Amino acid sequence: MTEYPVGATATTFEVIDALATLERAGVTQLANRLGHSKGSIHNHLATLERLGYVVREDGRYRLGLRFLELGTGVRAPDSLYCVARPEIDRLANASGETASLVVEENGEAVFVYRAGDDADSMLRDGSRVPLYACAAGKAILAHRECELVKSLLSGDVPMPTERTIATRTSLIQELQTVRDQGLAFDRGELASDRRAVAAAILTDDGRAVGAVTISGTAPSMSGKRLEEDMPGLVLSTTNNITFEQISNE
Repeated sequence: MTEYPVGATATTFEVIDALATLERAGVTQLANRLGHSKGSIHNHLATLERLGYVVREDGRYRLGLRFLELGTGVRAPDSLYCVARPEIDRLANASGETASLVVEENGEAVFVYRAGDDADSMLRDGSRVPLYACAAGKAILAHRECELVKSLLSGDVPMPTERTIATRTSLIQELQTVRDQGLAFDRGELASDRRAVAAAILTDDGRAVGAVTISGTAPSMSGKRLEEDMPGLVLSTTNNITFEQISNE
């Protein structure tokens, strides 16, 4: 078990993460799930409730909208988000699929902004997934330091589907292909029934600050549409997001 400098703070965020997954839960359910006493969980929930971060309804708790305020506040001043958002909106309209802006944070791919009708997807704004398991993550990794790549597949790591890249050697080979083509694909690696294509947003010196991706269901993203049509739209969008714009925002 990971040791934290302040264990109580870690427990609070365990409660928050559990509520994010369960949507609504009672004290007993959370205590059983997290392996803490009911008294401890109740105290954490009561504190969060008084601070306005959870809401109690009919004896169960859910996350409050103060998290929405925090999240949008974090995202709003980001220069990449400000420049890329209208381009992502246009890409979603042009493709008829879901378009996303993705960045890397702490070794994960974070979906900063998503546009389009994607009711069947497990992803939403703020979702975090393994870099090696999605097209956008691989597009970013292809232009990052070798040490980051090596660290991702060491030890026990999540494998979302049977198609997820499972070895460091396979990942390095895949990233070389991504660099050569300027495109990364996800053919069922994050979710077996989903497909995606992505390209990195690069600085003048070749550093990836993020990625643009289009994703959709396997039936709608296959054949020429996946291999040619969607890649063209993605590349056009990344070309419209220049580092000069980001720096001046």
